[in-house]
Amino acid sequence: MRLITTEKSADIYFFTTQTVCFVLFTLEILATTVVVDDFKYSFFFYLDIIATLSLINDIPFMLNLLLVLLDIRPDYESVNAIPGVMHTESATSGKIT
Repeated sequence: MRLITTEKSADIYFFTTQTVCFVLFTLEILATTVVVDDFKYSFFFYLDIIATLSLINDIPFMLNLLLVLLDIRPDYESVNAIPGVMHTESATSGKIT
């Protein structure tokens, strides 16, 4: 992930911030469930869970862990490209070789 105003080296700070937010949101859901009687299984309970889980897509190490647990290969592992090698399309086959 690269923002226009930052360098690639700043990604660790964004991921750390997002991880802290994920943990705090999870703790907030747990605390609210214990303290507020009508919160558990309400509309806002599920809304908070969905919003908190949506952060997993933005945090690479959490997404990779989830993909490993689900036995899914990440997209970057299935790419069959060799850096510096140009692949061309053949006129007869119509496919990139």
